[in-house]
Amino acid sequence: MRHYEVVFLVHPDQSEQVSAMVERYTASI
Repeated sequence: MRHYEVVFLVHPDQSEQVSAMVERYTASI
């Protein structure tokens, strides 16, 4: 589960979008 870490590094300022993407990633899994 290191996807969220990569996302945070890529978009540290967009916390809202990051959380949404993380939820989608976890849902896919």
